[in-house]
Order: sequence, then structure tokens, then C-alpha cells
Amino acid sequence: MQKRIDLKLILAIIATGLLSFCGVIVETAMNITFPVLMREFAINAATVQWMTTAYLLVVAIVVPLSAFLKRRFKTKTLFIAANLLFLLGLIIDALATNFTVLVFGRIAQGLGTGIALPLMFNIIIDWAPQAQKGMLMGIGTLITAIAPALGPTFGGFIVGSLG
Repeated sequence: MQKRIDLKLILAIIATGLLSFCGVIVETAMNITFPVLMREFAINAATVQWMTTAYLLVVAIVVPLSAFLKRRFKTKTLFIAANLLFLLGLIIDALATNFTVLVFGRIAQGLGTGIALPLMFNIIIDWAPQAQKGMLMGIGTLITAIAPALGPTFGGFIVGSLG
């Protein structure tokens, strides 16, 4: 007899999956904004590339720390921290008056995304019934894997709408 998947588990996977999705989509959407940012802040291509480099560097540092973070903090605490860091980064970016501040906003987003990406899979591994783990891992991967395909379109929409 197969064990039913708890609604709380499904909601936790969706919530962390959406945060991971948002983190990945803003990473790929940002590339489309480079020409606008170069004009707005009077910077060259090598400088604007730091938007993506700083973000990916922070994500790459935080993701391997997930085992340590998982042992040290509750899942709910990590989820709240990931959301707050990501939202803080968005707010910093929205209010940025210079490129350096914009990069700091991206670093905050990278911290949130770096916590969120492995958190979804940790939730599945820890809470899902053994028989459903594979399916849920696939769904979690699908949620995150769609984002890079949609990111450039989303970035183009934002640039087209906001200029």
C-alpha cells in the first residue's frame, strides 16, 4: 500500500520550488538587461558582467554549505531566511542608485537562492515517503529547470515594459 503524500509536504515543495524558480529566472533574465544597465550606469561589458558573476559565485559558495546549514537551523528558519534575503536583494536592486549597490543586491539574492535550491531537495529527502521520492525529485527538478528557458523572455518583457 502506497503512503499518501501529506499536503504540508506538497506545499513545502511548491514554496521552496517557487523560490528556487525565482532565483534562477532572475539570474537568466538579468543577461538581457546588460545593455540597458551599461547605458544607465555608464559602465562597460566587463563591469556589467559582475552582476552575474557575483550572483553565481555566491550561489556556488552557499549551496555546498547546505548540509551545515541544515544541521544548524530548522527548515522553516532556512526557508524564511532564504525568502528574506532574496526579497532584500530585490529591494536593494530596485532602489539602487549606482552599480555597486546593484551588485550588493544581487549578492543578497544569491544568498537566498543558494539556501533555497538545496532546501527543496532536502525537504523531499527528509519528509517524502520512499515510494514517492523519485517522482517528487523529478517535479522539483522540473520546477527549477524551466526557469532558464523562461528567464530571457522574462528579462525582455521587463526591459520592454520598464525601459
